[in-house]
Amino acid sequence: MRARTVVLSTLLLTLTAPLAHAQFAVIDVASVAQLISEVQTLAQQVQTAQAQLSQAQAEFKAMTGDRGMEQLLSGVNRNYLPTNPAALQAASQGTGSYTALAASVRGALASEAVLSAPQLSSLAPAASAQLQSQRQSAALLQGLTQQALVNASARYAGLQQLIDAIGTASDQKGALDLQARISAEGGMLQNERTKLEALFQAAHADQEVGAQRARELLIAGHGQFDERFQPRP
Repeated sequence: MRARTVVLSTLLLTLTAPLAHAQFAVIDVASVAQLISEVQTLAQQVQTAQAQLSQAQAEFKAMTGDRGMEQLLSGVNRNYLPTNPAALQAASQGTGSYTALAASVRGALASEAVLSAPQLSSLAPAASAQLQSQRQSAALLQGLTQQALVNASARYAGLQQLIDAIGTASDQKGALDLQARISAEGGMLQNERTKLEALFQAAHADQEVGAQRARELLIAGHGQFDERFQPRP
């Protein structure tokens, strides 16, 4: 009886005790794989965006900024020709602010003179002034020619410097700056050529004026040729 009571009690306790349920975490493997794939895609997109940004920055840098091309030929003397009639007149006398041209004119005046200063002063004032004016015109032409030759030689070396700089243009901006610099130099050379032609024409015109003055002085000194042998009362 006692053993039966123990068995029944045990069975009753077993039936009336609360049921214990074991709980386990459920992992969705497919969702995790999808999330990992999306993160990898985002990482690739970020890398692509960074590469595009770097390329855009490089392109922007290649088209902007200073390459120093404007400093090429910075030492070239571009202002060696007179800019107005007064400066041209001063240069013809071997003076003025254009020192190199004035020195060339003074040298030409000294080399072309045949009559000495006393001989020149012994002439009539009008004849002396006319002779001096003709000397100055010839000396000015010679001085302009010498200065043009010297500067043309220097500009040739400068153009060679621009040609040599083509290989140093390492990006688009540098190439564009160098192209603009070469174009600007071409415009300056054309302007210098036009200016030289105008100065030569002015010097030749001055010579023509001097020749006309000489003819008038000759007529004033000797009279009309057709009247020299006319009988006079």
